[in-house]
Amino acid sequence: MSLIVEYHVIADMYPVGATAIQAGMLVSIGTGGLVVPLPTGTGKSQIALGIAGDSKLTSAGITTAYSDQVHLGSDGSATRWTSNRVSDFYDETAASQKITVYNGGGKFWISAALFDTAGVGIGASDLLKVGGTSGYWTSGGLDDSIVGVAVGAITEYPSGVPGTDTDGHITLGHYIPVILRI
Repeated sequence: MSLIVEYHVIADMYPVGATAIQAGMLVSIGTGGLVVPLPTGTGKSQIALGIAGDSKLTSAGITTAYSDQVHLGSDGSATRWTSNRVSDFYDETAASQKITVYNGGGKFWISAALFDTAGVGIGASDLLKVGGTSGYWTSGGLDDSIVGVAVGAITEYPSGVPGTDTDGHITLGHYIPVILRI
């Protein structure tokens, strides 16, 4: 899981093409009118549409290599990739060919894996914009490409399993809390 939605202002649906997109990435509209990861660089191509709420795979029948692995068996030697939905071979956009895009504001927990440098060094009040990899996040100074603000540093997100989170042994992974400002 790369995106945890605490609250959102607008959740909209847009057509999506064959480009791989991970939930939690910054996205934009490409020249063909399809949602694509927000390109790096400057100019019109860097205008953010919002945050991807679904994952789009480029090959049917595979599971997502960017989601967490679950250890199976009593010895924990077998693993399996997970995703929010098991239908359509884990491609959350396969049935409708549309992707959920959050915009207009909201609070989200974004996986540290979707930040340049895995979110290290990002803290509360850091302004956020598109990173060095299309769709990824980074911190940056004041300019027209700011899309959000971090409201905390990288932290483990609790799993919600009663009796296990107090000592930090079970978490959903490392996340950064972000307020969207598009």
